[in-house]
Amino acid sequence: MKIIMEVPDNKAAFVIELLQSLPFVKARPIRSKAAKTADATTHLLSTEENQRRLTSAIERTKQNKFEEHSLIEE
Repeated sequence: MKIIMEVPDNKAAFVIELLQSLPFVKARPIRSKAAKTADATTHLLSTEENQRRLTSAIERTKQNKFEEHSLIEE
């Protein structure tokens, strides 16, 4: 199982050291961009409906089927 944790910067070294001291845990810090990507992926795969929509979008992209939308003006 993979777990993402948010830890204050001033406590990160302690938490990583603590987790790495457990023989059954592989712990490593990830960069902010990677964490955001992981959060988005987790969300996209969080429900069957989201999984279906993501899979469908990927298939449409592979078939070069795109939809054009206008930008929302504020």
